[in-house]
Amino acid sequence: MGFFSSLRMELYSYGINVCTVCPGPVRSNISLHSFTEDVTKEYNQDVQDKGKKQKADRFAYLMSVALAGRIPESWISIQPYLLLTYIAQYLPSVYQSALASRAAKGRIRKFKNKSVFIRNLLELD
Repeated sequence: MGFFSSLRMELYSYGINVCTVCPGPVRSNISLHSFTEDVTKEYNQDVQDKGKKQKADRFAYLMSVALAGRIPESWISIQPYLLLTYIAQYLPSVYQSALASRAAKGRIRKFKNKSVFIRNLLELD
């Protein structure tokens, strides 16, 4: 954010506005049109989960509102992602001690469970 704040101040006298847009998870069909190792073929598979993500057209609308309103910084997301991002940005010590450590423990536990599952599969052979 520091770079864009500096850029915003430097370009202000030239009448150029800088808008920093920070998107959360967005549901789109980008994977349908991405390429494979053969650049002449498209992937044509939707690999995204349909979980808690905002729709691409909603995000585009909110971003255009931010640009038209010359809002210097726009965080566009749905809850709980937006709240977690605010906490990480403005209360980093709280985020690190309370939220990030809990998330890491959960990821480690899931990894260990998968490792045990894979070991058990290998023993069955």
